[in-house]
Amino acid sequence: MAQVKGIKIQTAGAWLSLVCGALSLVTGIYYAVAAGAANNFTATVLACFLLGAVCALAYSLVPSDWADILNLVAVVFIVVAILEFIVSSIATLADVLSGITMFGSSGGIQYIAITLVLGLIALVVELVSCFMKRTK
Repeated sequence: MAQVKGIKIQTAGAWLSLVCGALSLVTGIYYAVAAGAANNFTATVLACFLLGAVCALAYSLVPSDWADILNLVAVVFIVVAILEFIVSSIATLADVLSGITMFGSSGGIQYIAITLVLGLIALVVELVSCFMKRTK
């Protein structure tokens, strides 16, 4: 496999992974701020979003053959982050969907929806980049 000399010679797959890394980083930071304010913070969600971002960015920027697996590892971390986030937010979702406060809701559903949308966009972008080449 050819060595990557710079970001200018990379393909769409590497660019998509770079976008996913940036989006996962933004999602993790947004989650930390919003979930902390709602008193619903889980360190696993933040760690997985950040590790997914690191893997996606390393896949795009590190010129090494061993970095090829990081694209798939980023997908795993992002999926775990999204699923753990859903599990930790289930009480709020149940209260909002049922219309009554029964399960000890942590507040509004806005930050949950925003975090899910950002996380799912990052996941789809990274999945698409998995089917593309990193180098020319």
